[in-house]
Amino acid sequence: MKLTTAFVALAALAGIGAEAQAVCSSNAARKEIRSLSPAEWSSTANTLKRMQDYGWFQWFAYVHTANFNVIHNCEIFLPWHRRFLKDFENVGRQFTPTFALPYWDEVRDYANPAASTVLTTAYAGSNGVGSSRCVQNGLQNGWTMTYPSNHCLRRQYNNGNTINPMYSPEYIQSLLSRSKNMVQLRPAIEFSIHGAVHLALGGDMVQNYSPNDFVFWLHHANIDRLWFVWQMQNPNQNFWSAAGVDTAGKPIGLNTALPYYSDPITNMMYPGRNGMCFSYDNFGTVTQKKRSLTENTQKCRQRPVVTLPPLPDLVEGVFEDVNE
Repeated sequence: MKLTTAFVALAALAGIGAEAQAVCSSNAARKEIRSLSPAEWSSTANTLKRMQDYGWFQWFAYVHTANFNVIHNCEIFLPWHRRFLKDFENVGRQFTPTFALPYWDEVRDYANPAASTVLTTAYAGSNGVGSSRCVQNGLQNGWTMTYPSNHCLRRQYNNGNTINPMYSPEYIQSLLSRSKNMVQLRPAIEFSIHGAVHLALGGDMVQNYSPNDFVFWLHHANIDRLWFVWQMQNPNQNFWSAAGVDTAGKPIGLNTALPYYSDPITNMMYPGRNGMCFSYDNFGTVTQKKRSLTENTQKCRQRPVVTLPPLPDLVEGVFEDVNE
């Protein structure tokens, strides 16, 4: 599907910003991907394959690329990606009305991410292989990604065939607890778990066309869920905390229009309202994983020092590690 055709279709499908300020009549129920039943995952995978066949992965990779420099490194980051996720979900629901975007609870796998079931043939596939770094199992095995040019989906883990440890549940919860407003929350999330997962998978995930990889959508749904967890920790204040600056240093607030969409940020702030018609199966805690006694007694060990490879110029300063 040509991008111009996709643009017309997307404009017709989305249209969220024009909706009145209202409570949604129904919400897409977003679940952790491993909690989907076999039938639910089969339906989800079939929907995603149809979206690929009709050019939608190409389209969303294009939109992300076109807006890349104004939607990162500023307080636009969280509301813009919430809108972006909802557009993707809305397109999926045109193919399958019950489609809901799952998320990957990455902190559940922080100690050994490469061993996660999510990164296996059962779900999103694992590391790329050979000099081409093509992913040869899982959902996108055999897919030809067409943006910015035809190529296989590529991944290159940051430690050979393994992934360096990421951020523990306790660490992420500490970021949420310490953040009193959007100016504090956004960099805490963007430059920790957000950047860590992009860097961990490499390949398409460290390019501005990272939406080619379905893990992008799983990952950003979890980032959005963590924002919702933070919002719920102090609802009276956090649901309407949007102040900050854009990439030009210009102040932004609830009435600021999102780049590309032109919707005001206020429409993005409250899941279940104003077109943000989705909910999460867990928005009360960082993760639902139950830690063992051994894990609890070891959680205060010093976090391993991670040496990151040089980044392409394209993403320098965006996919950062807050501890580096």
